[in-house]
Amino acid sequence: MKTYRHKFSLAVIIFSLFSFSVTAQTFKTKDYYQLKNGSEWRYTAPPNWKEGDYVSRIVEDEKENIFRHFDATKAAKLLSLKKKGIYYTGEEFAGGDSVAKFDSPILWFPAKLKIGDRIEEQREFTRIFRDGKTVRGTFKITQIISRLEDVKNSAGDFVNCLRVESETFWDLGDGRKARSINIYHYAKKVGVVKASARFIIINAEGKETVNRLIETDLKSYKIQ
Repeated sequence: MKTYRHKFSLAVIIFSLFSFSVTAQTFKTKDYYQLKNGSEWRYTAPPNWKEGDYVSRIVEDEKENIFRHFDATKAAKLLSLKKKGIYYTGEEFAGGDSVAKFDSPILWFPAKLKIGDRIEEQREFTRIFRDGKTVRGTFKITQIISRLEDVKNSAGDFVNCLRVESETFWDLGDGRKARSINIYHYAKKVGVVKASARFIIINAEGKETVNRLIETDLKSYKIQ
């Protein structure tokens, strides 16, 4: 019995030390989020997508000192790169008919990350339409760097990817609401190699309808 207890205790200690070392390890955001002008990622088409590869790209706007991270719907996150990390400053909605600018930026990805890092942020924003009209709204995000996982797809084998889980909520200020549930895998020196996302519309009665489902793997990429 003594020997059994000794072995069990030793196993627990080893496991605890391993878990602590993984949790305590830090990762540089710049290695995983390739925020570089002209970078492009091509993914397998998600369900019901009829426009070829699903393409994500980075475009720098030097005049506004921001990067636009476009997804295939022509919507874009407005991002700013600073010493403390990547700040999320707003959203350009599909087609460019309107832009939501947060009252203050969200530190979305700090310069250094570790497993277990979590953000919970809420921002008021002004949504500016092409015709000059404005409305006020609210945005919420919860995000966690949950663990390391390996990913294998047509672009290659990627080990120790950061699994990032997030949920967002938009009260768009015009009677409409939307939320998303997302899982992204970020590989070192590449970016997102696997994505799963549900974009949900919420009607006035609170009923939720999946507006868009994304389940896609990386096919190829170009980092500038």
